[in-house]
Amino acid sequence: MCEGTFKGRYAGVSIDSRTIKPKEIFLAIRGENFDGHDYIAQALAKGAGCVIFSDPKKAPVKSRVAASVLVPNTVFALGSLARYHRERFDIPVIAITGSSGKTTTKEMVAWVLSGKYEVHKNKGTQNNLIGVPLTLLSIHSRHDICVIELGTNHKGEIRHLAQIAKPNVGIITNIGPAHLEFLENLKGVYKEKIELVRQLSPPAIALLNKSDIALSSLSRIKTRPLFFYGINRDCEFNATEINYSPEGISFLVNNAHVLQLRHYALHNVSNAMAAIGCGLLFGVDIGVIREKIRTFDSPEMRLKEIKLKNCVVIDDSYNSNPQSLKQAIDVLCRQPSSGRRILVMGDMMELGAKSQEFHSYFGNYISKKPIDVLVTMGTFSKWTSESARKNGMRTEAVVHCDDCPRAVEFLSAQVRPGDVLLIKGSRSMKMERIVAFLKERE
Repeated sequence: MCEGTFKGRYAGVSIDSRTIKPKEIFLAIRGENFDGHDYIAQALAKGAGCVIFSDPKKAPVKSRVAASVLVPNTVFALGSLARYHRERFDIPVIAITGSSGKTTTKEMVAWVLSGKYEVHKNKGTQNNLIGVPLTLLSIHSRHDICVIELGTNHKGEIRHLAQIAKPNVGIITNIGPAHLEFLENLKGVYKEKIELVRQLSPPAIALLNKSDIALSSLSRIKTRPLFFYGINRDCEFNATEINYSPEGISFLVNNAHVLQLRHYALHNVSNAMAAIGCGLLFGVDIGVIREKIRTFDSPEMRLKEIKLKNCVVIDDSYNSNPQSLKQAIDVLCRQPSSGRRILVMGDMMELGAKSQEFHSYFGNYISKKPIDVLVTMGTFSKWTSESARKNGMRTEAVVHCDDCPRAVEFLSAQVRPGDVLLIKGSRSMKMERIVAFLKERE
């Protein structure tokens, strides 16, 4: 239920009073550290044509030039506006979710499709109940396709986002132990992610990663046929004959076409196959796809290789969970190096009761890998350093730091020419601070 009426036409939708433009609708969104209701007057002063709010106590002063609408929840109101706007455009929407690799896959899919189409996509990781609607609200008539990433850390969010975006094609990269604090276990993660397929709009094409154990056993969902991609011959879009070289990874697509990635991450071959599958489904020429895959560059803070004067930094600092950490460690171990391989690992968050188990597991995992120095940072990763020592890693090669300044102090004294460093941790750890220090150190 809502109270109030809209008047005439509006120039757009905004949740930020600092950047709102005349005649736009202002939604007063409440966040953890702010309340948009406190900025209603500022939005009106800048010419907002309508205010949508949920707190009657902070209702805007009645105006002859601006409408006001009271709703139970402004976040849901934002989603409703986004769904209305999305339905105005008869273009395909491709939605991507998964426990890891969502952003890289989204960027790959958009990059491949841009070889033929005008593509609209999320900026960065605007993949939540606010970011997805804002992305959809910026669709314009010039766009041919929308590629959108859907994130979740609570039950029901993928379903809600899919009902807003109404995707026609759904891609699931994998099912892994992420956000267990709220999704409980792998079964909970699976149920949450698979909602994307259940909510697809016609023609309801689902592309699933055959290399993922939880996804590979599926045949149908809600009577819908599934298509698979991955490093597996038994799928519609497959990569075989994978080879590493100084230039990256080459692989054979569907036994017919050799493509190359300029990265050392094996899981990016699977991500590339999702993009290649989309390209072929939407009629992009294989020659164009080959060039797009060859020139694809990793998004910032996602296994981004940074060659500095004296060392190489693999910046994977955006986020971390057990699945993506293992993938990143494997990339570090494959990276050519004339010096040492150094892992700087921050805490993995939102693992709930499994936190100690997973952090301890990685101490053992790292101890068996060709990693010369382990630097852990944070509360939970202390279990990783303790486990690494217990499982045979040299005591002097393992350093635990309680905070970023201590980690920076250690690295300042220890990093040598030729070293390769992987920087990895959950978002709240802000591991990019260490990357920034290493850049400035040059």
